[in-house]
Amino acid sequence: MAEDTLSIMYSQNGHEFQDPGVTAAEKEDALNQLRELISGETLLECPMDDAFLIKFLRVRKFDVQDAFSNVKKYFQVRRDNPGIFGNLGPHGFPYDVVCRVHRLVAVSRKTDPEGRGVVMFKTGGWCPDICSLNDFFKATILVVEHLLLREEFQVKGIVVILDIKHLSPYHVVHYTPSAIRTFVSLAQGVLPVRIKGVYVINNPALFDVLFAIARTFMKAKLVKRIRLFGYNLEELHKLVPEDVIPEEHGGTLESYEC
Repeated sequence: MAEDTLSIMYSQNGHEFQDPGVTAAEKEDALNQLRELISGETLLECPMDDAFLIKFLRVRKFDVQDAFSNVKKYFQVRRDNPGIFGNLGPHGFPYDVVCRVHRLVAVSRKTDPEGRGVVMFKTGGWCPDICSLNDFFKATILVVEHLLLREEFQVKGIVVILDIKHLSPYHVVHYTPSAIRTFVSLAQGVLPVRIKGVYVINNPALFDVLFAIARTFMKAKLVKRIRLFGYNLEELHKLVPEDVIPEEHGGTLESYEC
């Protein structure tokens, strides 16, 4: 089962992860402070276990107030988007069709040279005949959440490869400003993940229209981390080596995880 496979891939093998620059006592104190803040929000139903809360502390560099704000935003977005977050699991949408048959979302078995997770999206390969846009979002969230089972990725972050091959005017009709805003918000400020790079490949001129819309919702930090490579994959390989990228995205990796 895909969920179990990912859990095994990104487990910590029983070893306690050491956060750089943070002592065990400081970590415990931050966790207790965050729990206290959450407990004061009577309408906020939130898991209180270390494994869940630590993700928000790490993405906010152990700033407890910022982590608390992130937690509240995370659950607010979940409430506001039941079509995306409802039945969020491999059995709640056509996971096999999205991730195994069409491979719209995939994870490399290898990290980049900085030890970060590598996620690939076929943004130009999606169409409603495969799945709804909400199901595409579900697959994205599910894969990112499972990447975050590996604590190193909570700290080092992930890089994203967007393959825009086959993008057409048809996509522009469906990739509305509202849908783009939702996708961007998940990446910055909702999911407890550090996006360290977004590498766009095989992007035709039409992509500029969508990117112009997306930029209006992005923070300056995220915009700076976006690189447009077009069809020059040699430049991409300077950042993410060929053996990390699947063959269908211009690399040499034969096997990768969905």
